[in-house]
Amino acid sequence: MRLRHIEVFHAVYSSNSISNAARLLNVSQPSVSKVLRHAEDQLGYLLFDRVKGKLVPTSEGRQLYKEVSKLYDNLDSIRRLAENLGQMEKGVIRVAITPALGLNVIPEAVAAFIDMHPDVRFEIETLHHGEIVTSLLERKIDLGIAFDPSSHPDIHERIMRKGEFVCLAPKDEELPDKKRILLSDLEGRKFISLNGRGPLGRLLMAQVENSGVELDVIANVETYHIAKTLVSLGTGLAIVDDVTAFSNKSENVQVRKMTPPIDYSVTALHLKNQPVPLICQKFLDHVEENLAEFLKG
Repeated sequence: MRLRHIEVFHAVYSSNSISNAARLLNVSQPSVSKVLRHAEDQLGYLLFDRVKGKLVPTSEGRQLYKEVSKLYDNLDSIRRLAENLGQMEKGVIRVAITPALGLNVIPEAVAAFIDMHPDVRFEIETLHHGEIVTSLLERKIDLGIAFDPSSHPDIHERIMRKGEFVCLAPKDEELPDKKRILLSDLEGRKFISLNGRGPLGRLLMAQVENSGVELDVIANVETYHIAKTLVSLGTGLAIVDDVTAFSNKSENVQVRKMTPPIDYSVTALHLKNQPVPLICQKFLDHVEENLAEFLKG
């Protein structure tokens, strides 16, 4: 099947008629009909049934369109890449981030970057870790930024910054008089836990289980900012990443580092087989600088 056949087939299928496809391709209707017939003759089966003057995709046509759509998505990605590669100060950056990064650190980085590069445009999504990987593989985004993502053979990982978990406590909670506290210091206190579906939740659960410390879990939450809000309301203590701890700071919450430290990484993700546009590389450098400043607390 030639490229012209694919182009005409895609236009006919997506526009539902020969006449609409001709307008899309800026050619005559007889030309579209001729190319479509030639494609079907070459393939040896029909792509459309002709029913009462209308074209109805055959089973083979529907299956073929699924693959052709993927090709067009890839072509669109190539077009954007070609436009962005040579335009250091222009282009569109499509990035997905995990919810905690969307509270302060990434919005602040984006705002500052736009001030420096006013011709840049952003498309920003908030997704969970698995969704970020899927969106990259489907080429819906250029970049992902997440906490300790699971490795994938087709995705390159760039560690932006190392962070650590900290303990959050209501302002009136009496904690040991030291800069760093132990997990054992939290025994007997009401505790808000992160569930184990995300990488940070799994990391924290493993640390708690290995410590042998019994925590009085009164709530199990999925997102870190919910845990932080509950702490600010005096509900209990929580252990969260320091990005969440330093985002939207509250006077009702005190922050203590842990010993031994529980580390994690903020990681940028992009496809291995697709060059990163220059403007995206520059944005990642900018985010890395902002993270370093942000995590000073």
